[in-house]
Order: sequence, then C-alpha cells, then structure tokens
Amino acid sequence: MNREQAWALVTEYTASDSLRRHMLAVEAAMRAYARYFGEDEELWGVVGLLHDFDYEKYPDMENGGDPLAGSRILRERGVDEVIIRAILSHGYERTGVMPESLLEKTLVAVDDLKIGRRHPLASRKGCG
Repeated sequence: MNREQAWALVTEYTASDSLRRHMLAVEAAMRAYARYFGEDEELWGVVGLLHDFDYEKYPDMENGGDPLAGSRILRERGVDEVIIRAILSHGYERTGVMPESLLEKTLVAVDDLKIGRRHPLASRKGCG
C-alpha cells in the first residue's frame, strides 16, 4: 500500500480533524525515524498514517473494534502483513501482538507521545 492509498483509507474511515492530525503527525515522525535508522521511509510512513484509521468507527475492543477491525479491513484490501502486524502491535495490551521489530517498537513509542492531539489540560485556564 502506498501513501496515496493509505490516505484514501484514512479519509474513508476518519472524519475527526484532530484524529487525522494525530495520524499525520505520527506519519511524519515515523518517516523521520525511518530515515534516522536507515529503514524504508514509505513503509514506516504508511504504518504511522494508518495506525488509528479505524479507531473512530470501531473504538470498542470488547466488540472486535480497533485495531482488530482495522486488521480485517486491511487484509481484505491485500495490505502487507508487515503493516498489519505493526498496527496490531501498537495496541499490544488489547491485541496480544507484542512489538518486536524496530518498526513496531518505534510506532509504539511515537504513538505514546500523543503528537498531533490536543493535550487534555490545554482547555484549562492558562494552559494553551
């Protein structure tokens, strides 16, 4: 899957501007880390862009939601298992897929930064 296809999937499944900004920010960070580590920037960027594409429509893990729903959608579209596994590993507490590769571990670390999302304290007086 290339970036154009990944973005089409994001826009198909995600209406929230803040969630889209978060995915774009994670994409940018993943591309930067891929460059730093000498890895495939396109692959790492696509993983970063797609990692939460299904969250808005399928937020409830109890009913097979994010990221399990997303993995089914991606498989139906013939997406490489490297991408799917990385996305599953970023929710390892819920999916049981532990991050093992450098790609997977980097996605977990970058996503934990919550970049591109408004901080919950920002709405408090004097905090942004």
